[in-house]
Amino acid sequence: MAEVLRLERLSKAFGRRAVLRDVNFALEPAKVYGLLGRNGEGKTTLIRTILGVIPHDAGRIIYRGEPVGFDSALYKKKIGYVPEEAFFYGWMTVRELLDFNARFYPVRDGRQPAALIERFELDPEAKVRTLSRGQGLRLAFAVALAADPDLLILDDPTSGLDVPTRRDFLRDVIRELADRGTAVLFATHLVHELERIVDHILILHGGRVGLDEPFEKVKDQSRRVLLGFDDDPPPIPSLENIIAGRRSGRELDLIVYPWTGPAEAALRTLGAARSEVVPLSLEDLFSSFIDQARKSPEEPDHV
Repeated sequence: MAEVLRLERLSKAFGRRAVLRDVNFALEPAKVYGLLGRNGEGKTTLIRTILGVIPHDAGRIIYRGEPVGFDSALYKKKIGYVPEEAFFYGWMTVRELLDFNARFYPVRDGRQPAALIERFELDPEAKVRTLSRGQGLRLAFAVALAADPDLLILDDPTSGLDVPTRRDFLRDVIRELADRGTAVLFATHLVHELERIVDHILILHGGRVGLDEPFEKVKDQSRRVLLGFDDDPPPIPSLENIIAGRRSGRELDLIVYPWTGPAEAALRTLGAARSEVVPLSLEDLFSSFIDQARKSPEEPDHV
């Protein structure tokens, strides 16, 4: 499948602060990519670099097989963007804003502002400044989708919304777009909600991508292993598969990824009197990866 976007060793620093370090990943059509990372890890910097809002220092951004730079204009018309807080001209009506926006983007499928207004149940005569948080998000999606983008980038836009509204957008809008062929890059801290819609997981920490895997693979190969002992438990084994662990009383609580036959066999040699192996949620796996990365001796400043 042809890639929409590829990043190769992308790096960005602000002064002496390294924010992005050799970031590599690719986005394919018809998939939702979850970009996870703690606040301040550089998710927004990464997105702004992809969008061409700020220049990168090193590496390459490749769009549809062609390298693009900070001053490349054409590819930017094919990317939709919804930030956490969208800025629009508050004195415009919804219709006026969509008409104004349409002048900047080539519409490939004849999509008109009226169709978007109906799709997102917006009042065309409402002033933008009067819209609620949820209505503002609907308008932001309408603006982003007006050009039928190849790639839709979301920077935590559902933060602060009520649960039903978030669920509707996750299920009805984002998944629908991916099913139609759009690549979606969704940066969020609401990890548990990605499990309903995501196809691929990217975890950003310390300026680098620490995990770049299909979600089904991550879900199938991650386990929490609880080992109980009759006496004090042994030290946590130094296996690469163990990404987090703690000793508590007479138990070892281990997070294992990937869960493989050799890893299971190695844990059997510890001689536990009791054992329990259970699936792991995406949120627990994310926290474990971050905790593991924190132990690295190289911990850069973040933006």
